[in-house]
Amino acid sequence: MSFWKGLETWLLGLEPEWLNAAAFGLLTLEGMGIPGVPGALPMAAQVPLIESGRNTLAAAVAWGTLGNWLGSLLGYGLGRWGEGFLPARWRQSLHDPRHLALLERWGGLLVVVSRTIGSLRTPVTLGAGMTRYPLGKYVVYSLIGSLIHIGVWQYLLWKFGPAILRGFGRYGAELAALAGVAVLAALAWHFWRRRSRGRGLDEGAPGPAVPGPGEALPSPESGK
Repeated sequence: MSFWKGLETWLLGLEPEWLNAAAFGLLTLEGMGIPGVPGALPMAAQVPLIESGRNTLAAAVAWGTLGNWLGSLLGYGLGRWGEGFLPARWRQSLHDPRHLALLERWGGLLVVVSRTIGSLRTPVTLGAGMTRYPLGKYVVYSLIGSLIHIGVWQYLLWKFGPAILRGFGRYGAELAALAGVAVLAALAWHFWRRRSRGRGLDEGAPGPAVPGPGEALPSPESGK
């Protein structure tokens, strides 16, 4: 039995209620703007249960949307009433005049789009609270954004996820080898760049002053 087939069998053995709760919890954390939360995983895990009829697409979208929306409201609240708990670097960055101008001009659109684009989710979610963006508008726009984000991704994973997983099951070893080579190449390039940059800084650093003709060498005691 392949790894992907075993994974699918294990997922089919899960209770839909537990999977809905897990999706709700993880997507709540993602919705708050916490970096690194794999929000797509619980949505992908719903696919085998939807295909088998043990869960429905509507239920998966509903639980995911509620989780993502709740997370967006918690993130807004943290930015508005718990700003003191955030790192100073974050507070300084989020109070940048450019961020304030963007929220003032494109606030609603940014809130909707930030539900899907991870690089915007944290600054927009926390920034909306810190800049006192109107709560009523934020509630509506974040709900729309959460529904679009979860609805589109859950549908795409349900529609095309099984074919992708079957492809992984058939060519998993080759794909893993290619991914490993890509990671090693990226690491090698990263270290080479760091070494080259350090060497360039060393070469550009000024050397010790050489006295001209007739000038006395500085004594160690003088420090000059």
